[in-house]
Amino acid sequence: MKNRKNIIALIAMAVLLTVGLGVGSGSADQLLTGRNHSTPVPTAASTPVVAAPVATAAQTSAEEFYRKVWQIAKDDFLWQDRLTDWDKWEHKYDGKLNTQADAEKAINEMLDSLKDGYTYFRNNGATQHKATQTAATNVVTYRMIGTVGYIKIATFGSENVASETEAALKALNKAGAKSYVVDLRDNGGGYVAQAFSITGMFLDQGEFATVKGNKDGKPYTWEMTVTATKLEEKENGTVTSNRSRVGNLTGKKPVFILVNGGSASASEMFAGSLQDNGRAKVVGMTTFGKGIAQLNIDLPYNTSMQVTFAKLYQPAGDCIHGVGMTPDYVVGVTPKVDAQLTRALELAQPKAKP
Repeated sequence: MKNRKNIIALIAMAVLLTVGLGVGSGSADQLLTGRNHSTPVPTAASTPVVAAPVATAAQTSAEEFYRKVWQIAKDDFLWQDRLTDWDKWEHKYDGKLNTQADAEKAINEMLDSLKDGYTYFRNNGATQHKATQTAATNVVTYRMIGTVGYIKIATFGSENVASETEAALKALNKAGAKSYVVDLRDNGGGYVAQAFSITGMFLDQGEFATVKGNKDGKPYTWEMTVTATKLEEKENGTVTSNRSRVGNLTGKKPVFILVNGGSASASEMFAGSLQDNGRAKVVGMTTFGKGIAQLNIDLPYNTSMQVTFAKLYQPAGDCIHGVGMTPDYVVGVTPKVDAQLTRALELAQPKAKP
């Protein structure tokens, strides 16, 4: 396939979710000021939210900049076995980092040693590019196909995807939709909170996902559940957020979700939640298999980093990282014909009464 610290003075506790899982995922909900849970696309990373500034360049020396990144990785990186000799990096460049460029080069070398494609540093340009993606609009398209309401969600990496999906569902309902096809093919994921919010538009109530990993140098668990009236989040067993939710906009009407090898991270979380809660059937090919989440962290000099901090578990308890989800209806690609959409529409069309 081509294609989911203690530096208290700079990074303070707050409330999450979008995703961050990330996980992925735009959203204004954050667990930490300057840290956003999200889940990235398979080839790059999740889109970061522009958060409160953590420090200015004038306040932070190149060596302090470098050491902040070292500490974040030490406290939050998921695979602790890769940190057995991490201490050697802390003072490796003492007295040698005089400029931002010096620090960035050293940071890249250090993070590369973790051998995790989802943990990396973003310079000024890359950070601004991701912020632009977060603000993207028109990421959801929809239309009626017969009596079926068809919705294409291109990404969960925009802060507008939940509101656009809500508008699409309301328009399709007004047009008389009797069932729904949600197309997540080649949707590489994005913010967890956006996927979480959208799940509530299809469920009366049910579990969304559980995240297990490391944060602030300690074991960390984050549970997300759609209740009758709220989107509930628990961190280490304590309720930390009860966001208001949009009610179930789809009632009991049939739902079918289209996926393929490019459906990853937050896409897999959304599809997996509806599948495990018995609310939707999945059609297409095995998904990408990204079952890990990242923190996106704002840094001095208008830069940022992403670090893998947890694994994602679907309601049934599965972590599909490296494996992917198997559709209920496996349908391959056929030249000149969208066989996957055709099959989903066949399943979604209400059966004629004899």
